[in-house]
Amino acid sequence: MNDRKNHIKAIIRDNVPWIMLLAFSSLFAILFPQFLTFRNITNILRNASMIGIIAVGMTFAMIAGTFDLSVGSMMGLAAIITLKMSPTDLPRTILTVLVALAAGALVGLANGLIVGRYRTSSIITTIGMEYVVLGITLVYTRGQHITIKGMYKPLEFIGKGRVGTFPFPIIIFLAVAVIGQLLLSFTRFGRQLYATGGNPNTSELSGINIGKVRVLAYIISGVTASIGGIMIAARTQNLDPSFGFGQETDVLTCVLLGGVSLYGGKGSVIGTFAGTLLLYVVSNAMTLSGTAYEMQLICKGLIFLVTVAASVLWQKKG
Repeated sequence: MNDRKNHIKAIIRDNVPWIMLLAFSSLFAILFPQFLTFRNITNILRNASMIGIIAVGMTFAMIAGTFDLSVGSMMGLAAIITLKMSPTDLPRTILTVLVALAAGALVGLANGLIVGRYRTSSIITTIGMEYVVLGITLVYTRGQHITIKGMYKPLEFIGKGRVGTFPFPIIIFLAVAVIGQLLLSFTRFGRQLYATGGNPNTSELSGINIGKVRVLAYIISGVTASIGGIMIAARTQNLDPSFGFGQETDVLTCVLLGGVSLYGGKGSVIGTFAGTLLLYVVSNAMTLSGTAYEMQLICKGLIFLVTVAASVLWQKKG
């Protein structure tokens, strides 16, 4: 009997993000008749896709026991690179995408080397990197607003396209989430990632190169930030050079709502996926209710603080 109760508790604990998503969605469906319309649901999913992809990458960094608070600026740099390089034909588009992805990988590599190999504070290091990347973006653009006309249509499709009535960014988000979860669940790297975040000292003694594991986690985080930036650039085609700065708070909220531990070693991409949807369902409900933008910021800040507190308490309870 006790085993059955413990099993039920474990199932509930592992699916808290999905239970919360279902509960809030049911509440908002009752309060707002337009909430469950196909148009509104696809809007929620599309809006969640870009930040959700970046959250998948941050999930890897946090499971490894580190933070990546440079993803907001990195997303912005990748988006600006995409616009500034004027991808109006196939060769230029391929070069643009490769440069944007390489920039994310290099920033991730730099973060990983500093944090993973030299054991510095990941929070301090990546906050510093966030300002470095923002500065690079401002120098690159000379502080000017960037707009592009005549973007190569297949690239534009990544941000704006639809497969039937289904927005294409949602498909990319699903694909990245599936690949991310497969890496965590079925690869040696995934097992080493959990071990590194759960108990780095024991992992190192058992032969795991925790520095290398964290470098790879940061590279994944940087690349997913670039993917999100490319998609946003393809969608808007019109951005301010400071775009992305501060967005890491939303990304971190998604990851924590998804059940990833602040201390590393626990979490999943599936949970992060649910956490992302939960944040954007709440944001959508505030928009439907006519909540002022200022109040929405206050609510999102409170959600972040409550999520952090809940994560700490959950960890203390084991």
